[in-house]
Amino acid sequence: MGSLALSSHRPAPAPRAITSELLLHRLRNFATLAPHEAELVLSLAEAPKSHAAGTGICPRDDGSPHPRLIVGGWACRPRILPDGRRQMLGVLLPGDMMGDRGDRRPLALNPVIALTPVRTIGIARLVQAVRTEPREYPGIVRALAAIDRCEETALLDHVVRLGCQSALQRTAHLLLELHHRLSLIGFVHSGTFPMPLTQDTLGELLGLSLVHINRIVSQMRREELALIRGGVATIQDFPRLALLADRIDPTSHAGSA
Repeated sequence: MGSLALSSHRPAPAPRAITSELLLHRLRNFATLAPHEAELVLSLAEAPKSHAAGTGICPRDDGSPHPRLIVGGWACRPRILPDGRRQMLGVLLPGDMMGDRGDRRPLALNPVIALTPVRTIGIARLVQAVRTEPREYPGIVRALAAIDRCEETALLDHVVRLGCQSALQRTAHLLLELHHRLSLIGFVHSGTFPMPLTQDTLGELLGLSLVHINRIVSQMRREELALIRGGVATIQDFPRLALLADRIDPTSHAGSA
């Protein structure tokens, strides 16, 4: 398997004002927030902390990783075996949260490693406010619960992807998932979105060899399904790619860019 660290596609610096707005946008995808809830989220604005590619992100106290928000770069949750072998459980994108919010969910307690240079901000103050006075922040509570459900669904999809799908289907399914998730935070334009994962890392994520991934990427380009090149991916034929990936509604992603 290849290294988790990626050597290219360094993200541009995020202005401080954008950091908390990214979380606000993410939460509003799942629930309506009252003005005081939006104010709480926006009050989290701070200078982001930088994490080098290949390094762990969430610090721990008493075994619980601090809750943080990714505001730039890509990361992953790897499950590492005693002999050093690992399996990526999923990719974390800008707007994704990590760390323990007090309920000690196994997925939240799993280590997080930066795939690219990553920037994060702490969200402990928001977590504490919501846990202390949940009735004061019902919109945030609903949004966080919905985000947790989406994470669990994505993990189940990943299990099925690795266990049941062919190499071509796995890659198609992952591209559609990334397109959908990035479109929710405004990172997709006309079917094109950032794709900083190298073929080596894609292979590690999808359980495929580097040679196999190279063949699949070339096949997708030849068949005009999708193009992955230079840190950018473009989905060229949504209906065909969705049919190939066994997505139920192939048109639902096209309108979210």
